[in-house]
Amino acid sequence: MRLGAGLLAAGLAGALAVLPASADAPARLHLIAASIPAVAPVPMAPSVSRTRYWPVVTALPQATVVPAVLANGQVQGSRDRTFDSRRPSDPNKPQTRRHVGVDLTAAEGDTVVAMEPGRIVAFYPFLARSPADGGEQTWAILVAHKDYVALYGEVRASSLADRRLAVGDAVAGGQPIGMVSGTAQLHTEIYPAGTTHNYQWPVGASPPPQMRNPTQFLLDTAANGLRIYPGSGHSVLTAAP
Repeated sequence: MRLGAGLLAAGLAGALAVLPASADAPARLHLIAASIPAVAPVPMAPSVSRTRYWPVVTALPQATVVPAVLANGQVQGSRDRTFDSRRPSDPNKPQTRRHVGVDLTAAEGDTVVAMEPGRIVAFYPFLARSPADGGEQTWAILVAHKDYVALYGEVRASSLADRRLAVGDAVAGGQPIGMVSGTAQLHTEIYPAGTTHNYQWPVGASPPPQMRNPTQFLLDTAANGLRIYPGSGHSVLTAAP
């Protein structure tokens, strides 16, 4: 997959190494390509773009192993990070809601990038960490892409301000939009066009009609997308007019 001339002109080349997300692990690519998530009562998110970026810039080797319960019953990655796992994750506590996203491996401070061109439509407090973990308030960035809205969750509160971004701004595919918080993961959700906030799915209730399962979308991105690796620094990309 090749980068478009517009992105190259924006200065991405030379600042970060950009490779297919699967280029570092052919064996893992085979596993992901053969992995079909088990059918759930939530439609799969669309996955039609020819060019998409892996949303985390990280050196961690397991970054693109998407947590998923596969069709054969096997679990890839951590079960607690899969779509439709239960919350709280502690089995000794009453489980009141379903996990409606997928948590991607990252390190605290890793850069979060837009998976495709789009526009920031919301930025608000998301998950508060426990007092034992410092009590950090994490935030969620919602970006309206061409055919869907992606939630990039558990990012630092300063994510947009540090990059001189604001709600309403256009962003390019691969453009830095945030930074991973102390949760050391990127929580990802997918919704239909027009969505401006996330939805919860209580245990025992039907799923909200706006909800989409991002698992296959992320598996496809891991197998066929572009991955940006940490380099000498980040270029500030600008969205195409």
